[in-house]
Amino acid sequence: MCDKIDRFVSKTEWHPAFVEAFQIELAEYQDVLTFEPEHLLIAGPLKIDILVVKKNKEIKIKKNIAQIFRKYNIIEYKSPDDYISIADYDKAQVYSRLYAVNHGVRTNKMSVSIVSSRKPLKLLKYLKSEMGFTVTSEQQGIYLIKGDTSPTQIIISRELPEKVNLWLNHLNQTLTVAKLKRVLTATSKLSKDTPIRTYINVITEKNITTFQELMNMGQKVDAVLKEFGFVDKWRAEGRAEGRAEGRTEGRTEGETKGKAEMIIRILSHRLSSPSKTLQKKICSIRNINKLDELADFALTCVSLDEFMTALK
Repeated sequence: MCDKIDRFVSKTEWHPAFVEAFQIELAEYQDVLTFEPEHLLIAGPLKIDILVVKKNKEIKIKKNIAQIFRKYNIIEYKSPDDYISIADYDKAQVYSRLYAVNHGVRTNKMSVSIVSSRKPLKLLKYLKSEMGFTVTSEQQGIYLIKGDTSPTQIIISRELPEKVNLWLNHLNQTLTVAKLKRVLTATSKLSKDTPIRTYINVITEKNITTFQELMNMGQKVDAVLKEFGFVDKWRAEGRAEGRAEGRTEGRTEGETKGKAEMIIRILSHRLSSPSKTLQKKICSIRNINKLDELADFALTCVSLDEFMTALK
């Protein structure tokens, strides 16, 4: 078990992180909006990335990314590794029409937003030259499409103003140390119940070299990790695995394995995946108190080399 590195690194999922980022961007309107991630259009695989519903149609949304909002708003997202194709644009429009038909909604009560890190030059050219639509950009990073059935916008997250759209702008795998520090600092100012865990997991995993460099520079982000429950989450996972092991190998053996895996998980999240040799060395420890000390040290050490020194 302990020699499988991949088990301790969370699977990166851009879409859940995008949902959290989008919600935080519109946090000041959380009382008048409802968010439904992966809204099912029909019984089947078709899902809208986010359906945003205005509870009160009289409320005017001033946030730049939501000024076109109507009563019902379709949000589609393309990860930083992907781009918006003509087919993707058509699919988003089809989603809005399907929703309108299935729920008895008029299309003029709907809006469509497609979010991507990369500017779709081919698509924008196609919409203007072949579809005859008007494409305007009155706000940085936001391209309004006029001429389609529902009000539509294409949002390029990398182009959004950082001061206005920190969360969407920074949802990528090319963050600098300064940008990553800015996100973690902003995170520390959010309330503890803010849905941000997936977002932080994704940007730290996708920017692991930058994250490690930030730690090596002495920039402390442990408080953020602890405040938002990342440490508790890793420990809970370790305890759960320990209990599972304990059922077949005895309580003490299960607890030590659980604690060892918790340490490996923390190191993987904060620094980088420990080598198989280091994992085996951690898993060979049978002293629970020693493992507890190492778990605390794993939260503050600045490198795997420093952690290995503590094992000697």
